[in-house]
Amino acid sequence: MTGADDGAAHGAAVASYVDDAARAAAEGERPAPMPGVDGLTRRQRKRLARELTRELDRQGRDARRRAKAGRAEAKKLDRQQRRRASDIMKERKDRARELERVGEAVRDRRESADNVVDAIGYELMYKSGVCEVEPGCFSECIAFDDISYQNSRDDDQITVLKVISDMLNYFGQGIRVQFSVINTPLRADQVGTREFYDPEQQSTPEAAEDAREMNRILNAKLKEGVSNIRRQRLLTIAVAAVDVDDATRRFARINTDLSGYFEQIRCSWRVLDGHARLVALNDMLRPDTRLAFDYDRDLSIASPYTTKDFIAPMGLDFRPDGESMLYTSDDKWCQVLVMRSLSSPLSDRVVSSLVDLALPINVSWYVSPIDKAKAVTDMKVRAALIDKEVIDDQKQAVKQGYDYSILPSEVASAKDEADDLLARISGQSQNLFYFSGLVWTWAKSVEELTEQVGQIIDTARANGVEVDTLPFRQRQAMNSALPLGVNHVEVTRYMTTDECCIFVPFANNELDDEDGNWYYQNRLSNNLVLGNRSRLTSPVGFVSGKTGSGKGFFVKNEIEGTLLSKPNDQVIIFDRAGEYIDLARHHQGTCATFGPDASVHLNPLGMVGIEDRSEEAQIAFKCDAILAQAGAAADEAGRPLSDEDRSIIQRCVEEVYRDGRASGRTPILEDLYRKLNEQPEPQAKLIALRYERYVSGAMDFFNHVDTVDFSSRIIDLNIKDVPGSMLVFALVTMCEAVRNQMYKNHERGVRTWLYIEEMESLFKYPTVLDYFRRLANECRKYGMYLTGITQSTESMIGNEDVSAIVKNADFIMLLKQSAEDRRYWQQALGLSEREAGCIDESTPRGYGLLLFGASRIPIKGDFPKDSGLYELFSTDPNESEARKRREERAARKREAMRRADAPRTE
Repeated sequence: MTGADDGAAHGAAVASYVDDAARAAAEGERPAPMPGVDGLTRRQRKRLARELTRELDRQGRDARRRAKAGRAEAKKLDRQQRRRASDIMKERKDRARELERVGEAVRDRRESADNVVDAIGYELMYKSGVCEVEPGCFSECIAFDDISYQNSRDDDQITVLKVISDMLNYFGQGIRVQFSVINTPLRADQVGTREFYDPEQQSTPEAAEDAREMNRILNAKLKEGVSNIRRQRLLTIAVAAVDVDDATRRFARINTDLSGYFEQIRCSWRVLDGHARLVALNDMLRPDTRLAFDYDRDLSIASPYTTKDFIAPMGLDFRPDGESMLYTSDDKWCQVLVMRSLSSPLSDRVVSSLVDLALPINVSWYVSPIDKAKAVTDMKVRAALIDKEVIDDQKQAVKQGYDYSILPSEVASAKDEADDLLARISGQSQNLFYFSGLVWTWAKSVEELTEQVGQIIDTARANGVEVDTLPFRQRQAMNSALPLGVNHVEVTRYMTTDECCIFVPFANNELDDEDGNWYYQNRLSNNLVLGNRSRLTSPVGFVSGKTGSGKGFFVKNEIEGTLLSKPNDQVIIFDRAGEYIDLARHHQGTCATFGPDASVHLNPLGMVGIEDRSEEAQIAFKCDAILAQAGAAADEAGRPLSDEDRSIIQRCVEEVYRDGRASGRTPILEDLYRKLNEQPEPQAKLIALRYERYVSGAMDFFNHVDTVDFSSRIIDLNIKDVPGSMLVFALVTMCEAVRNQMYKNHERGVRTWLYIEEMESLFKYPTVLDYFRRLANECRKYGMYLTGITQSTESMIGNEDVSAIVKNADFIMLLKQSAEDRRYWQQALGLSEREAGCIDESTPRGYGLLLFGASRIPIKGDFPKDSGLYELFSTDPNESEARKRREERAARKREAMRRADAPRTE
């Protein structure tokens, strides 16, 4: 190798070593010594050090050149990105300016429109429910149900306000939010002619007449108070979007987020489709007129019409008779009012008080979020302007010789308000909004409209809101009141999140389920309460009240509604006092009376209706039933069942069924009694002894094969003559028979309704309670609604298992309660003082509190006494005795008339 080659190789080795050392240093390791250094002389070492230094300098220069080139490239890319971002921002600003210009042109066109279609404040309503209000501005409408707010406990009200606050803070700048609570009177053709129950679907002439009678009663009730008004709660959201597809995607994300807020307060909600939104608009643009429109039928490709053609009135006059503060739509007089000023503190009953007026009314309020940084800046500027005004006033006071420390009250108030507002929005929980409130109403005459407006102004003022007229701006006000999400009336004020929350859109629950049973009237609004229990999660319900509170009447009313509205359902009643016999006979049902002289029987071990079920499933449930009966008897005797007792009973039940299969017959209670006596254990004889009274003597009416006819739609199992000591035994026996019928009904698609009087008896003993819990689970699976009727909570108080059943029940009707029972229900269900007041001892008969799912509704049960159904439902002994006397007098009168006519006939 030549010297040149040797020098090149040495330089390459040095460069390689420098690279390896740099990598080691970058990885946090100590570089290894350069190989071959130990054999070098001192001069060679110095030379090597110079070479290493030159190599490091060269690599440093290369790194600096690369870094400089990288920075230059980065600056170039950054300039390109900034140019692209600037171009995008410029494009967005240009588009925003163009959209604003087009929007202003659209608004100007609407304000100067010479036809009613162009005057309506939107462009397109898509079938999905998304509305293009203006070019680049789209809105969506959400309908949400009422929840119990005004009667709730303070902590529940605080929770609702907190959720509303979080919801408002969720909306960012650029989103416009409109809340609307709308009272729409039912049209004349809807009042007095509604068919709640179809007489043609009834199987007997008596039931058909009952359906007609109930229709007459309910249509009469519909006309009372505000019962002829349909109320809607709407949340309209408007966003800026490129097109309808972009808007739809944005609304999908918003809806997903909003669902969490509604779920926190158990408020049902739904997004309105295009037809539903058009109905809401039609009710305001053409009051008292039905919308006849179908997207598929009326908007074909060749159709020249738009949705506005179908909701537009024949005429709109915004200066009728020279008036500037109202307008006419066809032959209706309309007016929009504005909320000018709000007092502090503001009442949370503002909205509920206004919509509780028996008037057609729309209370709408807009909340438009302001960017927090902008809000703080605006408030600082406002505070600075007020400070300048303060200084000017102080200078003027000094010049005139007044005490400069005394500020005018208006200036002092404005300064305090500005400082307070700045302090609140500077935190994390409060945002600032533009707030604007409107109230719309209509009437058939100008005099009637004037009277309604006076009621609205007085009611609003009583709740801290000054409402005023809007002269010369009714056209813009009308479009702002429509649930479209865009406000054209710029009468706004600053409000924080908490202040906006005071406009609570909730008041008191209304219940109006499709195909629902009639549960009397809302005590606060007089509206009909119609509930469909099939939409509830839990199949278990309770009706509770003192003797004479109206329990029986309420239950009979529900049974009647079930029989009339659900022709295939079957109703079974455990009748403790014989109060339901007349109702069962009226509907040609089965009446089975149990007692010492009973001619019908139920077999606790019967298998009628479940013969096709697995042997293990049949015997397992029968063991639970027998254990429940034996456990109750043992508890009454002061000797609860032991594990050995349970094993003996289960063994005997299994052997009895084994013997029955071998002999080809269904076992009865006596077979179990004998089998227990055959067992070698002494405690088996004691268990058998407890069964002895049920298999011999006067109390053996459950020691026979089944003879009750379960083919009728309504079955009354009357246990009035069953001794109290046999009550639990009888209830469990009947539950077993009904369970078998439930399986049979489920297989043929029939729902079963079971009513158990004195159901608290099933909660006294642990074994019976275990049996009931399993039966309740079976009800949920096989479509049976089980309703317990109680007049005392003695066996429930302090029992955590029973309280769990009560808390999970979705249907509870509470009537007048004793003080002790009222305390139990108040604690178990978390009732507020107002709600508990609905069931105190001063409560009239038939009045109470209905808990239906998440709804809590004060109920009043004023059933017309001149109705034949009233006599059928009434359980008042005085009324029954009077009815019997009237019937006897009528019979005697008929007999006397027959005898008087007899000689003339001969």
